[in-house]
Amino acid sequence: MSLTNASPSDAAKAASISALTLARLSVHARNDALTVIHDALANARDEILEANSKDLELASKAASDGELSLSLVKRLDLRKKGKWEDMLQGILDVRELDDPGMHVILAIVIIRSSKST
Repeated sequence: MSLTNASPSDAAKAASISALTLARLSVHARNDALTVIHDALANARDEILEANSKDLELASKAASDGELSLSLVKRLDLRKKGKWEDMLQGILDVRELDDPGMHVILAIVIIRSSKST
């Protein structure tokens, strides 16, 4: 599924479904996926930063119209010194974390069940 033109709600739903799938992966498979994600982002840096610039223009307009906070607009800026590099390093850092395994699945199930009541 491509989320390029998805609504924020659709993107959030897709992320939730993906989280359950990823939580069931072996540590090796999870780490391989994180490496692929890291490499894909690193290789698409220029394209992503260009798209981010366009998003920032729209976000700035939304902020000036009172539809979005300026603090959120500032957090969206991937061009800020060190932000891109920190994001990529964060992906690599996740590979070093203990495998949450069933803890993640249980947390998601608990959150979903509390929302449905």
